[in-house]
Amino acid sequence: MSISMLYKTKRILLVAFSCFIALGVGFCFLSEAAAGGFEDELPVTKRIIILGNRVFDDKILKNKMHTKEAGVFSFFKKPRYRADFLMRDLERIKSFYRKNGFFSTEVNISSLVRDEENNSIKIKIIINEGERTRVRKLGIGDNEIISKELIKDVLKLTEGQPYNPNLLKVDQYSIFNLFFERGYLGTGISYEVNVDSTEVDIFWKIRVGEKAKINAIQIVGNRKVNKDIISRELTIHPGEYFELKKIQQSKQNLYNTGFFSSVDIEPENLNLKAGIVDIRLGVRERKMGYIETGMGVGNVHASHIFVEWGQRNLLNRGYTLRFISSYSFSLFSDNEIDFSEMNFEEKYIRYEGELRFPHIMSTWNTFSLGAYYEDDATIQPAVFRAMSYTSSIFRQVSRQTLLQFSYIFEHIKRDDSPGEKSESKRHSLELEYRRDTRNYYFNPKNGNYFNLELRYSGGVLGGDDNYYSVVSSYRSFSTILNEAVLAYRFRVGFLEPFAGTVSSGIPLESRFFIGGGNSVRGYEENSLGPTGISGDPVGGQVLLLTNVELRFLFPGLSRFNIGGVIFLDGGNVWENINAIAINQFTILKEMDEMTTRDYKYSAGFGLRYYTPLGPIRVDAGFPLKKTADIEKNNYWIHISLGQLF
Repeated sequence: MSISMLYKTKRILLVAFSCFIALGVGFCFLSEAAAGGFEDELPVTKRIIILGNRVFDDKILKNKMHTKEAGVFSFFKKPRYRADFLMRDLERIKSFYRKNGFFSTEVNISSLVRDEENNSIKIKIIINEGERTRVRKLGIGDNEIISKELIKDVLKLTEGQPYNPNLLKVDQYSIFNLFFERGYLGTGISYEVNVDSTEVDIFWKIRVGEKAKINAIQIVGNRKVNKDIISRELTIHPGEYFELKKIQQSKQNLYNTGFFSSVDIEPENLNLKAGIVDIRLGVRERKMGYIETGMGVGNVHASHIFVEWGQRNLLNRGYTLRFISSYSFSLFSDNEIDFSEMNFEEKYIRYEGELRFPHIMSTWNTFSLGAYYEDDATIQPAVFRAMSYTSSIFRQVSRQTLLQFSYIFEHIKRDDSPGEKSESKRHSLELEYRRDTRNYYFNPKNGNYFNLELRYSGGVLGGDDNYYSVVSSYRSFSTILNEAVLAYRFRVGFLEPFAGTVSSGIPLESRFFIGGGNSVRGYEENSLGPTGISGDPVGGQVLLLTNVELRFLFPGLSRFNIGGVIFLDGGNVWENINAIAINQFTILKEMDEMTTRDYKYSAGFGLRYYTPLGPIRVDAGFPLKKTADIEKNNYWIHISLGQLF
């Protein structure tokens, strides 16, 4: 394919992708307009006034209503008044009060004031809350398996709490589940409720059943995956006591194989007299062979196209084989967002393959063999070409925790890299620990992620490069302020050469680089830290990066999956640890006092369009500390697919 054809093809793909997003948003607007046509003659709900409520404020009660009042962001769709909807809203409010212990609450319409000239209406609702019924006493029957304190911790209806009879069944299930988890499947849970005016006494009776053993495990639904392959992923076996924790771990192990789209493990045929239970394991298989393609839109390394071919169950032995080809490019150069001047300059090409062997030597460890070739031009003006072979052994210690040990051989060739060796061979050992408790991979709202990588190259392993490194990162996510997400990241790295590499220096491609859309926004890609004689970045041996973001959905635009973010970034790399000083971390500093060693800060805001594969993000970053060489750029625009971290 000629260069001109390649350019045209990539441009067509990008334009098509952009049109797809635009059409998707446009369709949402058109759908809303079509649906709301007949409502245009109905009066606009100008205001809703609620009187008589003491326990719950107006905002809580209005959130329970389908009828909404006009607000600042109502220009997309004006809220219309419908009498039938309002009557249902009154019942919703009454139901809400009942769930919170108010059984005599009355909710009525006080007045409806119509403004014919402006076609609007003002609604006034009056509430008589009445007395609240609460739990006075809570009794729990004796048993020798689970303490009363632990049982009380799982209950919704405890002493002093509002009484809601609908929660009795919830609490009954919660108590039974405590015994179910421990294998006491025949346990019986019942309750007595005594009502005295606005006070309620609850007593729980517990009859502990026998602990059940697993009699047989029936596997159904598999067609291409052998039962032996399924059985080796299980942590439950016939003759052992039933334990829910092991059931859940077995289910996760089966999902981790990648063979199945659904896994159901259920107890059946419970024989209380014999103390045995059967397990039914039902699976639905995915396609074993697959081809996947995709693309991303963004700056420098984040603009890419990839193709992956894989076989999930090679030779019907549970082996996994995959090949990936990816191409990355610079979309917008020199901070110019101009679609007529799009730049498809090659930045990064990679071809890789991997073969995995799970449960080597009948253990829970997985062994993998891999190789890749890459052509990397992301650190201008240098170009690196590398061929690598790897062998790894890793173990999924738990659902959230991974431990991996690898041997890596690399053959690197370097072009346009003054002062660097033209090529070198490298032997390395790498140890990685990863713990991930995020609730969602693409767009987490809660949880943490911790990663630690230790690497040793050269020395007794041989090769031309001798150094060791430690790199660690921590990310945290928490939901605050009505579903806004506070996220932050802390990343630190350290490189140290030894033997002959002390004099020649750590190779350029192994050093730390920072700056740009994936690290410190507001600065050019890889621009921070030490520079060479020509002014080009040369990277460093010490890295420190901090990011803080507040992610939120825009009021009125959340239905279109459009949100925003405000952020504060900071980071830099240094030639060695001795180059770091405390005065480099001040936020404000005169430009003539600034050096490349100063810790750089930036602030900014961005837009997010959320898709099933993660958000498309556009960020505007404003550097807070600028040296003379970056004075011309007061901001940078960064476009990418996926959250920054």
